[in-house]
Amino acid sequence: ELTGALRAAGLESSQLVVGIDMSASNSWTGKKSYGRSLHDWTPGSTPYEDAITLVGPILENFDEDNIIPAFRFGDSFTTDQSVMPLSPSGVADCNGVAGVIQAYREAVVSVKMSGPTTMAPMIDQAIALCQQTNEYHILIILTDGDISSKQRDAAAVLRARDYPLSIIAMGLGDGPFDVLEHFDDHLKKKGSGKDWDNFQFVPFTHLQQTVFNKCERPDLTLATAVLQEVPEQFKTIKRFGLLDRGH
Repeated sequence: ELTGALRAAGLESSQLVVGIDMSASNSWTGKKSYGRSLHDWTPGSTPYEDAITLVGPILENFDEDNIIPAFRFGDSFTTDQSVMPLSPSGVADCNGVAGVIQAYREAVVSVKMSGPTTMAPMIDQAIALCQQTNEYHILIILTDGDISSKQRDAAAVLRARDYPLSIIAMGLGDGPFDVLEHFDDHLKKKGSGKDWDNFQFVPFTHLQQTVFNKCERPDLTLATAVLQEVPEQFKTIKRFGLLDRGH
């Protein structure tokens, strides 16, 4: 049904981009939900890995070349100023979801968490990819939601509305997620210019702990939550001609 809605909107293919929050707050924002750091993989996998594993295969269906650029932010190298390839090898492009998970595992054991947490550099990186290719991109940001600069991130989300880009933030751990919830429905552009809702917030941990164990296909439940606004967003992108011109 969801795939049908995406196809009906004219979406044949897209390019996925993944951003992983490696800020130090991940060390404590999982204590209530998981009893451990959100990047602690000693039980076998981390909540971040669980989220990628669950939603990735569905999203892969809409990634034309199965090459997924993956980045990290909030670590000791990037802080709140930049992003770097998720893999410590320095190569951003991953071979499908399996490649993203492999890069994440390498990062978790070698990258030092830092901060502050801001999504703006990751959003700007996705904008740059849109500028390079003039293709529709879906940016998946996985974060603990402890946003340090609401104003800076809001400006980045609004800036992204000039490009063929959907932004989906998946919240992991205990939060707070109030800033991301605000971005989902209440962020408006001032003045002239094309305005549309390009941001979707999905509370992954909340769904995982309240809904997933009651349904047969948690992957489809999550995919529906993640992609529910994409058909309308893609229609809007086409209507505004954001795919028709270089920037």
